Amino acid sequence: LYLYYCYRLGYLPKYKKQNNARLHYLLKDDLMKLDKITDEVRLLGRENISTDEQLFSYKTSLEEQMKNLIAGRTHLRKKIRTNIDDGQLQAAKDEIASINGELKKLRREVKLCEDIAERSKVMEENLEHIETEEQKQQRKEKSRYEQRW
Repeated sequence: LYLYYCYRLGYLPKYKKQNNARLHYLLKDDLMKLDKITDEVRLLGRENISTDEQLFSYKTSLEEQMKNLIAGRTHLRKKIRTNIDDGQLQAAKDEIASINGELKKLRREVKLCEDIAERSKVMEENLEHIETEEQKQQRKEKSRYEQRW
């Protein structure tokens, strides 16, 4: 069943390039969730993040980098509005384009950090719920055992 599911997702066989347009919409949703989780795990592994504190410090460093890049981009945009020659104008536009690309990457990583934090909170709540259910089950079994004797 798992292999068939992987086949339907397009992961198997490996020699075929997957075509997301031909997938069923339910499988597309699963595939997008899987890709998102994969990106989150890669971020955690690449940056060696194992605690919430490390995650939030990494996120704040990304936000600082974004602020610096936005300030530089604003300065370049103001520079473009002044009367400069064509060579400087094109160089400034190219630099703005590269800054925009960098900002896109940083925003994506910030979004991944937020998603990781949200998912970890949900996972903690689920684990706590499971533990309380297991404790209730153990108490029931213990009381049944004691009633028999």
